[in-house]
Amino acid sequence: MEEDEGERLIPEPGTDLAKLLEYKVYRRRWFILVVICLLNSSNAMIWLSFAPVADQTAQYFNVTLDQINWLSLIYMVVAIPVSFGTTWMLDTLGLKTSLILSSWLNMTGSILRFISILSKYPTWLMFYPLLMFGQTLCALAQPLVIFSPTKMAALWFPEHQRATANMIASMSNPLGILFANILSPLIVKNESGLPLMLGIYAFPASIACLLATLFIRASAPPTPPSASAETSNSEPFLKGMKLVKRYKALAVCVCMYICMCCTVEAYVVLFHTYY
Repeated sequence: MEEDEGERLIPEPGTDLAKLLEYKVYRRRWFILVVICLLNSSNAMIWLSFAPVADQTAQYFNVTLDQINWLSLIYMVVAIPVSFGTTWMLDTLGLKTSLILSSWLNMTGSILRFISILSKYPTWLMFYPLLMFGQTLCALAQPLVIFSPTKMAALWFPEHQRATANMIASMSNPLGILFANILSPLIVKNESGLPLMLGIYAFPASIACLLATLFIRASAPPTPPSASAETSNSEPFLKGMKLVKRYKALAVCVCMYICMCCTVEAYVVLFHTYY
């Protein structure tokens, strides 16, 4: 049954009515999913925006290819220490705060990247360090962005929709990588195309920040979408880290994921640099 605030979920026959809450799913969950997808895709586009056009970027800033490669690698360097704080932030401060903070980091970084390349500004601003600083801010946003889908799906979606919502939000990251590898070479035929490329990539980051800041008003819905969402309290951060050590299968999955990320990143950067 459809309501103004959400869809009422009908309990299964035989449910203990004394313990039953009135579970609802809210239509705004799809808006939050769209914001996360846009933010995730935008951050991934910024991540690898220079890899397909490394030669042109190096010539424009008069730096080496190794320095240009660090614009992508900085994401990996930042992600290692920041990921632990991100886990604590999502559990302690909530989904809303994490999304707004990540969207502002992503937008600010993308704007600084654009400013660093504008020739009408003083010479000291048109400089590689400012570009790297903007890229680093976007890198700080990445762990917050890529860890959000699981939390969002658990809090806002009923059990039969969680896997789909998590998949859509998570796949927006490789989709952004695909866009970067297609759009960057199309836009940057020579050095003069770099300002246009950075301006285009700053646009979705700004839209995602605007939507997250103005329209995401709560970390969780007023009424949980399911019984599992009602009781989905995470362990305290330090206690949770101790529990992780007991599960060898999880350690294997983590190692496999790290190897996959390192391989993909190295392949993309080296391929676009030397071929």
